[in-house]
Order: sequence, then structure tokens, then C-alpha cells
Amino acid sequence: MDGVEPVLYPLLRKDLIAQGPRYVVQIGDKVIDYNEDFRLFLATRNPSPFIPPDASSVVTEVNFTTTRAGLRGQLLALTIQHEKPELETEKTRLLQKEEDKKIQLAQLEESLLETLATAQGNILENRELIDSLNQTKASSALIQGSLVESHRLQASLDQERDAFLPFAESASKMYFVITDLSKINNMYCFSLASFLRLFQRALHAKKEEENTEARIAALENNLKVMVYEYVCRSLFKVDQLMFAMHFVKGMHPELFQDNEWDVLIGSIVGEMFKKEVRRLPFFPSWIDQERHGAMAILKTTFPAFYQTLCLSDSGLWLAFMQSSQCEQEFPAVISKKTSLFQQLLLVQAVRPDRLQSAMTAFASQALGKWFISVVILFDLVIPK
Repeated sequence: MDGVEPVLYPLLRKDLIAQGPRYVVQIGDKVIDYNEDFRLFLATRNPSPFIPPDASSVVTEVNFTTTRAGLRGQLLALTIQHEKPELETEKTRLLQKEEDKKIQLAQLEESLLETLATAQGNILENRELIDSLNQTKASSALIQGSLVESHRLQASLDQERDAFLPFAESASKMYFVITDLSKINNMYCFSLASFLRLFQRALHAKKEEENTEARIAALENNLKVMVYEYVCRSLFKVDQLMFAMHFVKGMHPELFQDNEWDVLIGSIVGEMFKKEVRRLPFFPSWIDQERHGAMAILKTTFPAFYQTLCLSDSGLWLAFMQSSQCEQEFPAVISKKTSLFQQLLLVQAVRPDRLQSAMTAFASQALGKWFISVVILFDLVIPK
């Protein structure tokens, strides 16, 4: 369903009609008996259903959308169950034991209050009551001690479990990266169930690592490859390089500084840059005049980066401009002072004809050697 049908309003508002010992409610043309234990649950696949104001006051909206923190916990539990099942079993046992102890403690407190409430005569002279109180106190102390020990053991187990937390966090990021593809094309929809199947496949990969850190690194790399290949099979060829950049942005946000991604996707535009182009006396002559607008965006948004480039030294940039693969001909002195993504932004501004190749090179550097094999497998669009 995508909304609340008006015919249900009398039921939701509980517009009940008393008919002797029973209550009825009118739904459409029918009058139906109403039971006090009746509950109505409406479900929808629409993540943003429209609920009109008159209905929102009589219904409670519960959002079961997957969250990053919730998915991380779920993936961590799956990882522990596969990698160290004894930890998950012990964790479950401790939680059950703790709940049992809490119930026993509540029962003792209730029994104590009931004993005091039903006591007759002088309480201080009631030997049976005093013995019962002492026994309750001793039992309560034992239970409290057991709870403290249980908390200590749980903290120790959580420390061991948290060793796999970075992998669960990384996997959670991957899921939300691929779900964002639906904003590009409505056809690019990937379910949580399909992602969990990939996650299980990654967990069942052959174990060759001896320590936990190496195992986590191997798991994360395997999952990246599986997810990327799985998604690329579902994308139009023209969108595969876009996904590569999106994947890098989601998995490695530390590679991007403020506003850099916005400049790449064209979010930073406006009259201020047109004014900047008119105000600037000139750009170096080796930069095509048609690219002055893009250079003005770079200069205004990243003044420190622009100064680092030393664009006025035409001899320094001669090989870059004349090369058919300029993304590989960055001056060494400039490469040492700039990040890979900043170099990509310069290629976008000055040599947009080599932008796709520069994006592929950047994704390859960020994701690792496996990306090259995927590029060859899916034959990404790379101009020569």
C-alpha cells in the first residue's frame, strides 16, 4: 500500500457504536463487530509513503529502513558466527544467564516486600521473618556478584568481537554505496538479501591467514571484489566508471578534501565564477581559453592548490599539455605536492578529453590491483 484508505478512517479513529454488550464499527457499507484486542498493521515498500494530516494523528509510523549502525551490528554477528562461533555462543549464554539472574533478583525483591507486608506482630521478634530476610539478602548478594562477573566476561568477549568491527563497518559502507545507485537510475536497485549472500560468500572464502588482522584484510578485499563485480554486471557500460568513482568516494572518504568531490561532479557552479573569469587578468597562454571558466573554479575554490601548481611556468607543463596521456605526465615536483584526486581535478579543468582515463587511473590507485582485472573483464570505456 502507498497510503491510508479513507474507508479505514472510522476504524483508525475507533468510531465505535455500542449495540448492547458489543461494539461495532462501520467500514464502507458494512457494520462489523469490533474486538478490543484487534490491531491493524499496514506495510508498504515505499520508503517515503504519503500520510495525509488527518491520518497521521491516528496512526503510528514505524520506519524499518536499514540503518548503517544496525546493519553493522548484524554483519558483525554473522562474521563472529562464522569466524569464531565459540565467542557468539558464549555471548548468547552470558546474556541468557544475566537475564535469568535479573529475574531471580526481581523475584527476591518481590518476595521480600510480600513477606514484610504480611508479617504480623513485632518484626524484630519474628525469628522466622529475620531468617528469611537474611537468606534473601545473601541470595541477592550472590546474584549481584554473578551479574558483576557476567558483565566482566561480556566486556572481555566484546573486546575480542570488536576485532572484526572494522570489517563489519566496511561492509556496511559498501551496502549503502550500492543502494545510492538508485538515485542515478531507478533500475539500479539492490536488495539487502542479495548483499548478505555476497557477504556470506566472502566469509566462506578459503582461509590462508594466520592472524586476525590479515584475515580481516583478506575478507574486506574479497568482499570489495565480489560486490564490485556483482554490481558492474547490473550496470549499463556507460555507468560503470561512474560507479567506480562512487565506490572510491564511499569506501575511502579520506582521499577527498573539502569541496573536491563537488567540483568533480559540477555542484560548485554559479555567477561568482563567471565574475571571477572576467576579473582575472589572464591565465597562462598554454591553457585553452575555453578552459578558463573551469580554471577559475579551481582558483577560487582551492587557492592554495592553485598556487602549488606553478602554472605560469609553461616549460614545466609543456610535456603535460603535449602528451596524449597527460594524466601520466604530471611534473614530478607537482606530483609530490598534490594528491591523486587533485591531479584528477586539474585534468578535468585543462584536459577534459583525458578525464575518463584519469578517473580510471585514480580508481585503480585507490582500490588496488584487483580493479585492473575488473576493468579488463568488463571492458570499461577508456579512451586511448
